[in-house]
This record gives sequence, structure tokens and C-alpha cells, in this order.
Amino acid sequence: MERYSRQLLVLGLELQQKLKELKVTVVGCGALGSTLVELLTRIGVGYIKVIDADIVEISNLHRTLLFTEKDVGKPKALVCKERAKEINNEVEIEAITDIIDETNVEELVKDSHYVFDALDNLYFRLLLNDACVKHSIPLIYGGVMGEYSSVKLVLPYKNACLSCFLNYEGEEENVCETIGTLDTIVTTTASLQVQLMLNHLRGEEDNNLYYFDFRNMRFDKIKIERNEKCQACSLHEFRFLNSKEKKPACGIVKVEKEGPNNGFHIEKNKDGIIICYGDKCFKKVSR
Repeated sequence: MERYSRQLLVLGLELQQKLKELKVTVVGCGALGSTLVELLTRIGVGYIKVIDADIVEISNLHRTLLFTEKDVGKPKALVCKERAKEINNEVEIEAITDIIDETNVEELVKDSHYVFDALDNLYFRLLLNDACVKHSIPLIYGGVMGEYSSVKLVLPYKNACLSCFLNYEGEEENVCETIGTLDTIVTTTASLQVQLMLNHLRGEEDNNLYYFDFRNMRFDKIKIERNEKCQACSLHEFRFLNSKEKKPACGIVKVEKEGPNNGFHIEKNKDGIIICYGDKCFKKVSR
């Protein structure tokens, strides 16, 4: 326990043992996800699954601490795993080079004690919410936009889920827009997500959405009640799991594999790039 000697002074031995026994899933390993993986690794979470099909690009480096220039062109999930093992070899890390969709998300999050939302797309965020609500898995949401961010702990059937207050209209121009941010906002947001998990492990059932305006140094704590007409936690319709919403045609999308299995490789075309991991291929569509 020497590694955690200073941490134990704050958390105590019982909570540290709980962390060692945890299984968490981080969906997305970009700026927010890679920061979450680092924080969770350093505090000693026993098992971390990280899911991402994208590759590291030079434009990622300004807002993430885990990636370096030598990682450009490598799969984000694999880099996250490699760096995490260098930080704390006692933690088990599983890297999944894939994206979530209605066919795999339930299998990917099952058996998780917590799921961390590190996505940047509202459709897939609400799909993840559907899966976590359906299987009663705590979801810790983090959203970053410019110099603003918000975080929330979702406890299925106990407090408001994301579908209680987030609306998806299927308008691609809204969900595909590229919006910048800063590493200060990313690291703070990830830290707050992890703190919500720690507080919940202590027995706190937080019902609030925390909203942060970093530009004006403003912090709002907003209590959100469950929506009795929520498609997920109230009506159990799970529209996103049941493919009743139109997917956005941007970001990383699955495509059919063509040609021989060449392992991990990247192909460029006029529309963007194709990223293949064996027989699984993804098209990265410019936003």
C-alpha cells in the first residue's frame, strides 16, 4: 500500500479496498477519456475497460496529457492502455478498439460497477445512457464545450438519467459540429467525474447536475428531478437501443471490410480515412 500512502490518509483503507475491487468502463479515449483513464489508474481502480476506435492526431495533443507526438497515428485505446500500465502496473486495463452501437453496447458495459461517459456525440451519449439505465449501472456523465462543462452522476431509477433532460432531434448539423476546448477544462471535468464516483462509494447519492463556466469562473449546482415521461428511465422504451433514432453520419462510423485482413492499418480517401483493426473497419468522417 506504499503507492497509496498519501491517498489513504484521505480515503481510508476501506474505500481504497473498494477501488481495488472496482470494474469500470470508460467509453471514449480522447481528451476526456484519456484523462479519466489516467486518474482512475493512479487512484488504484482494479480493472478499467477503455473503448475507442479512433487514432491519435496532432490536433489532440493540446488538450490531453496522456498522448505525445510519438503516439500520432496509433489507436487511442491502445495508447491509453500502454500509458496506464506504465503508471500503475497493478491495474488491469482492457483496450477495445471499437465504437459502441445498439448491437454491442449492452455487452460492453455489462458487469461494470461504473461507466464513464467520455463521448462527444449526443446520439451515442444517449445510447450509452439507455444501456446503463436498462441494466441499472451507474453512469457518470461529463460534457465539455468550449470553456464550459457539466458533470452528473446517473443512478438508474433513483435519480434523473440523461434522457430526462437532454433532447436529441436527429439534426446532423447540431451533433456533428466541431467545438474546441482547453486542457484546463478537460482535466477539471474528468477530476469532477472521478470525485462523483468516490463520493458515491462513500454512500452519497448525488441528484445534481454541476455546470461550470470557466471563462467567468461560475459554478452552478442544479437539482434535476426525474422526468415521468422520460423514454428511458420512466417509459423503458430505450429508443436508441432499439434503433428508433437516426444515427449521425459523422465522426467514426463502421464500414464493411474490403480486401484481405491486414491487421491494423489506415487508408486515406477523399472523404476522410479508413481505420481497420483486422476484419473491423471504421470510417472517420470529417466534421
